[in-house]
Amino acid sequence: MEKLKALLVVAALMPWPLLAGPDNWWAYMLATVAIVMALRLLAGPQWANLAGLDLPPRHALWAAIAFVAVATASALSLPLVYGAHGLKVETAGMAGQIGFLFQALNEEILLRALLIGFLIQYLRSAPAGSLMISLGTALLYAAAHFALYRYSNPMHFALSMTALATLFCAGVAMNNLYLAFRHIGFSWTLHAGWNVVWLPATFYDAETNTPLAEPQIFDRVLGAPSLAIIAGAIAVLSFVLLVRRPSSLLTHS
Repeated sequence: MEKLKALLVVAALMPWPLLAGPDNWWAYMLATVAIVMALRLLAGPQWANLAGLDLPPRHALWAAIAFVAVATASALSLPLVYGAHGLKVETAGMAGQIGFLFQALNEEILLRALLIGFLIQYLRSAPAGSLMISLGTALLYAAAHFALYRYSNPMHFALSMTALATLFCAGVAMNNLYLAFRHIGFSWTLHAGWNVVWLPATFYDAETNTPLAEPQIFDRVLGAPSLAIIAGAIAVLSFVLLVRRPSSLLTHS
């Protein structure tokens, strides 16, 4: 019941930074503070474990190194995607990038630590259960993006199948990293190292110089076949990692 309460409370706190307008980097930080306080009240001293933040110092060091590597690789490869898909980009300022570090953290607490942590306690077949959870919540992750832009965004923009495939594969990879280590250190590394490079930037159509809205940006960037292939490869590697860590296949953390 504690995990369900935590899941519902954090889910209720997640949307409000979106109401703060375009320069809402600070709102993600405040949301993180609110999430931590809520989990501290609900779980007491065990709040960090519930939030997926109770990781060994060695893992924390490797997560920091991996974050730099992912962010660097994203910064080097994304300009190629932008050029191939008719995008002109204004690089984000430091404040926006900091905000998306916390945005990724908030999503990892909700989608990995709390959602998967809640679901896995009810499964008894460890290998099959881990597979079901990873694929099912990744499908939910992609479907949530589709629904957000198709039905609740004023543009009613439908993401392409390629963009949805990229989101699905990225979700699988982050799910497997959480299942393998039972903390969000490495899933946050992958999520934040990618998001911090491109999400805070301002995008224009290179031909018309027209600014693009978020659904259009997601579709052009995540809809790049090269990114879908990379995301798929990372998802496959994450399954290899999951299988190589037998203790991670236990249903209880």
